Amino acid sequence: MSALRCALAATAAVSILLGSYALAPQTSQACIHPEREFKVPISADAQKGILFFDNGRQEMVIRPGYKLDTKGMKAKDDAIAGFTTIAWLIPTPSLPDNYKEVDAKLFTELEEFTRAEQEWGANGIEDGQKSPRSHGKRAAGGVEFHEQVKAGDYTIQPIKASGELGMVELKAWFKDNGFAEPKESLVRWYTENEYYWLAVKLHNPKGLPANGHVKPLQIGFKTDKPVYPVRINEGAGKFDLELWVVSRKEIDTDKSEGFGLKTIEQRDPMMHQSNRETKFADLPAEARKVAQDREGLNAMKEGKLYCYRFFATGVNDKIDLSKWMGDLSFEFKPEVKPQD
Repeated sequence: MSALRCALAATAAVSILLGSYALAPQTSQACIHPEREFKVPISADAQKGILFFDNGRQEMVIRPGYKLDTKGMKAKDDAIAGFTTIAWLIPTPSLPDNYKEVDAKLFTELEEFTRAEQEWGANGIEDGQKSPRSHGKRAAGGVEFHEQVKAGDYTIQPIKASGELGMVELKAWFKDNGFAEPKESLVRWYTENEYYWLAVKLHNPKGLPANGHVKPLQIGFKTDKPVYPVRINEGAGKFDLELWVVSRKEIDTDKSEGFGLKTIEQRDPMMHQSNRETKFADLPAEARKVAQDREGLNAMKEGKLYCYRFFATGVNDKIDLSKWMGDLSFEFKPEVKPQD
């Protein structure tokens, strides 16, 4: 999926560097790289993502997107013959302990659940998992390879690099394995901030979809605040991002707007998002599965939740990632303590 040399996820921003996995890259402009033999140009398209965050724990789902000129190509059941593999890099602030392939219905259900409504509308104003936590094998140069993981049609290789030698070894590994090399400044920033790199490969021998809507991938890890890998897409072509964030705390949307993300209300003051305040039992079925029985998220099943729908239009165009000091993250509003 796109955090890819494109970032999780499709509109989404969020974050993904698409490159080929053990395959030769085709062009420095393309975000997505298929097999060496597949010559049709591919470009990045909208990403979608969702974050469940609570108490230092995040479950993230990314669905990247791509555009493919299918004129004259053979397709069966929306799969393109000969187009079987794409891959990318997803940076995460800690080593994930959960990977899972997710049903694409997740996003169609969320779109309906958080639809835009007029302020005076009838509904009124809004009130296969495997843990790779091994010590890994430390190679010369400060590069550590953790246990490879399978999740449906996905294969994920977690990597950790440290220091100058680690960055040299990491870039050499990208090149040897066919990934489009990220910019030096990006490799340095993610390495200095102790991020892990997830080398992700999606393979289906029957062919990948012509419409660019690949299967979403869920990744779970620890983080002190909600994060989504967008900066890794710097220079990878224009795309849009649609991102949902679910938390027990209210997000400071003025600060998230500083990244170029807007809520429905920020895009159009005459509209509002349905189900901004909700509870776990009322979330769509596929969304509940993302957080169901996940360590650290059990408290979300009780009490009020906030579900935010964000849009970022024109990433790498109107939104200039080269000016970002860090990656996409979210801050919460200060909690108001009850007076005595």
